[in-house]
Amino acid sequence: MNANVVYLIVVLILTWIYFQTRSLKSSEDEYFVLNKSEGVLGLSLSFYASGMGLWILTSPAEVAWYGLGYDIYGYALSAATPFILIYIFGPKIADLLPKGATLAQFVETKYGNIAQKIVSIVAVIYMGAFLIAEFASISFVFESISSVRGILISLLIAITTLAYLFRHGFKASYFTDKLQSYGIILLLAIVLTIWLSQNSLSKLVTYANAGGLGSFETFSLKSALAVIIAVTAAEVFSMGYWQRTFSAENSKAIKQASIFSGIGAFLTILILGIGGAVGAGKGIESPALSFIEQLDLNNFTIILLVSLATLLVTSSIDTLENAIASTISLDILKKKSEEAKLITLLVVCIALVISIEVTSIFNVFLVADLFAACLVFPAFYRIKKSSKDILLIIPFIGSLIFVYVYRYLFIDLQVNPGGVFIPTDLYGLADLNTFAIGLLSSMVITLVADKVIK
Repeated sequence: MNANVVYLIVVLILTWIYFQTRSLKSSEDEYFVLNKSEGVLGLSLSFYASGMGLWILTSPAEVAWYGLGYDIYGYALSAATPFILIYIFGPKIADLLPKGATLAQFVETKYGNIAQKIVSIVAVIYMGAFLIAEFASISFVFESISSVRGILISLLIAITTLAYLFRHGFKASYFTDKLQSYGIILLLAIVLTIWLSQNSLSKLVTYANAGGLGSFETFSLKSALAVIIAVTAAEVFSMGYWQRTFSAENSKAIKQASIFSGIGAFLTILILGIGGAVGAGKGIESPALSFIEQLDLNNFTIILLVSLATLLVTSSIDTLENAIASTISLDILKKKSEEAKLITLLVVCIALVISIEVTSIFNVFLVADLFAACLVFPAFYRIKKSSKDILLIIPFIGSLIFVYVYRYLFIDLQVNPGGVFIPTDLYGLADLNTFAIGLLSSMVITLVADKVIK
């Protein structure tokens, strides 16, 4: 398909989304969070749309291409486990902080200002990594189905989303989520139907098993467990989820929306992971594109994929941009200001530049996931007990030291593709030992410090 037609489709979708937000009227308070007004349906759609970015067309396929059955099922489960934590902790934190908007605000009431800053910085690092992965996915996906330049698509989406977010804030992100989620569910269903129609069920099973779906080896189980730990910990620090949690009308809405969105996320990633295994079984050599390259790319399919990809990446990026702006404003600068917008713009620009050099979407997530794994236990330890900043700082820094000392001393850096700083195993998958050391050492240090420091 002609590149100009693809650009036109993207521009039309972005223009439609932008003009849908023009009629919004948001108060000063709604710039960061909505006022306990959102029910189950809206929350479920928003949770799902904000979490299901363009990475779902690349990262599950990449994991399936490199991994085996445990990796595929584990990655799907990891997409749902953050919603389990929101189900458990969301209502409690929303009750303890009725006027809250971010998790870092809760951490400040529990520990103090320094701890809040640490959580905020880790959250911005994670959300920045997520932005990099989304922009990199744009290049992988769009350039695989047409002759467009991915960086130009990224710029169009970044400019459009920032335009309506800087005007209306969180309300615009939440409003567009609901529009985007309907489109994502419909288009994804059509794309999967086309994929299924191009292959008989028996052939899909044969190719998927050849690609590793039916193989369950110990190394695969270990990497699957590592992914579950990594993604669960990291997604807790995606402040977009907490903005939506604090916007819920009551605890029942939070719990029900967590269930529905968790099931939706699990099924989506599982199906696309299986698709990646099928691609590996067919001999497709591009890991991130092992699902997409199976499709017969006629004009109709390309229009579907371009439309789906645009909705996916827009829903994810506007969530991340607004969550980063809110974290910078509320938790770092402590005020709504033009400086927060400029810093957010800078983060987006840095993410765009770095994304150009990305070769593995999965590895981008792993680096940020490790920081989160070292922070998640002290952040939620004794949720109703107030403590000192040092009781979060020591476990976080101490566990990171343990992790990197372990990788430096015990990982064969000559053959491990991740080296010291990217927590991979010999197969390029998530390394269980690294993540387990990070999580367990943070737990032990937290428990010891809690007894020693009064």
